[in-house]
Order: sequence, then C-alpha cells, then structure tokens
Amino acid sequence: MAVKLSAEHIVHKTGESPFSIHLTNVAPDEPNALYLHYHPEAEFFYLEEGDIFFTIENHTFHLTSGDAIFIPPGFLHNAVREPSMDHPCIFHAIVFQATPMEALFSHNAPYFRPLQSNRMDCIYVAESKEPSNKKLLAALRSVFDYTDCPPDTCELAVYGTLLICWQELYQLHFKSLIVAENAHALMEELQRVQEYMQAHYAETISLAELAKQAGLSESYLCHQFKKRTGYTPFEYLNRIRMVKSCELLSRTNKKITDIASLCGFNNISYFNRMFTKTVGVTPSAYRKQV
Repeated sequence: MAVKLSAEHIVHKTGESPFSIHLTNVAPDEPNALYLHYHPEAEFFYLEEGDIFFTIENHTFHLTSGDAIFIPPGFLHNAVREPSMDHPCIFHAIVFQATPMEALFSHNAPYFRPLQSNRMDCIYVAESKEPSNKKLLAALRSVFDYTDCPPDTCELAVYGTLLICWQELYQLHFKSLIVAENAHALMEELQRVQEYMQAHYAETISLAELAKQAGLSESYLCHQFKKRTGYTPFEYLNRIRMVKSCELLSRTNKKITDIASLCGFNNISYFNRMFTKTVGVTPSAYRKQV
C-alpha cells in the first residue's frame, strides 16, 4: 500500500556532519510519524512515547513506548501512528556514519561485517519488555542527552556511547548473523552478485550475467538469492536503483529524466511508475518533501 509522506520536515541524514541527532514531537492529529525516506547512513530510532508501525522496505514492525529499532544504511523507511492513538508521538533518532567506529578495528574485525552486504536481516528491534535489551536501550538514551549539542563539542562522547550501543547490537544480533553467514556455503558467491549490481546498476544487466558472477545456474541463483535476501535478483536490482534515485533527488538538482537514466531506467514513464509504486509518491513529490 502506498504511504503518504507526512508534513514532518526534519532532515534525517547527516549532511556534512558525522552524525545528526533528532527529537521529534508529532501532533495527535498527524497520522504519519516519519515521512518515507532513505539515507546512506545507519540509524538508531527510539520511541519515547507513542504506538507506531515502523516500515523498512517491505517489513513492518510494531513499536510501543520505550522500544528502539536499528535501521541499516540505504533502506527506505517510514513510520505511521497506530490509528487509535490520540496522544502525541515522541521519538529520538541518531543518524550516523559507521566509518569512524570501523576505523578503530582491524580489517578482519567482525563487528561491522553484516552491514557490508546490504542485508535486510541487519534490522534489529529492541523491545523494552525484553531484559536482554536493557543495556542497549540505556546507552541509546545516553546518546540522546546530546541532542542540542553542536557535533564538534560532543563527537567523542557520542561515538564513545555509540560504541557501547554497537557492542550490545553485536552481542544481541550481529554475532548470530556472522555465525549463520559462515555456515552458508554460497555466501561469497551471492555477495559477488550483490557487489556487481551495486557497481553496474546504471547498465542493462541480464540474469545470465549475474549467474556468471556467482558461478551458478540461473535457476539456482534465483532460488538462493531469494532465500537469502527476500528478493529476486531483479527486485533487488530495482531496489538499488530506487535508493540511488532517492539519493540523487534529495542531494542534487539534476532533472528527473537524467536521474532516471543515471539509475538504469531508459524509459521515464516506467521509472515514474516504479518509483511511485515503491516509494508511494512521484519523484517530483519526493524531491519537494526532502
């Protein structure tokens, strides 16, 4: 179902800063808590008060007061209020570049590895009712103590606290992803396909080319790719193209026809249909909102 963009105009991306921290109070008569958007940075979202449905791509999660969710880089996401809720919705968010934290560790360190493959299963919902999430949620609340501070006055403190959050995220979730990854015989082959799509999304790509990258038959590639990512290869490719088009719409003044071509769409009508189907609004409407 298409999701209407809300009137909430806070820009949830870092721009030139290494991170941005937001506090948002959504009025009781506003059904949309967070407009549909994308950014190339990671994000922790913490719901202080309210009852919402948080959607990331084609997955929806029910969050209540005190819950948090980790959103991996590059995924379209939005949130709508639970229809029967008639009181304000208050949430915090930190959008941040993980690179400064990654740089502290060796190339082979496992802590950030799951992010490198654009994996949907990197999403983590930290429910407040689960005792195991207590340390992560407490550390997140400490991050949001710096909401009104200029980045250059609190960057070390924010990233220090984010490292605590990441340690908890790794123990709670990422560690098990890595164990599962090591047990998957086709992980490297499928990752080569994903990397090929990332590098060549602007070009015409055939299933035969993708199968060649993986060294698999076309039918077996489709089966295993869907099993691992939740998408067919071409659904995944179109998702990459949509994310890239959102980036160009929000960060450049390029014409929409040029953006369509740069993102691998040779037909502007098809691009408009695909964008509206995926994002919920036309490319021009999306550009006005962000």
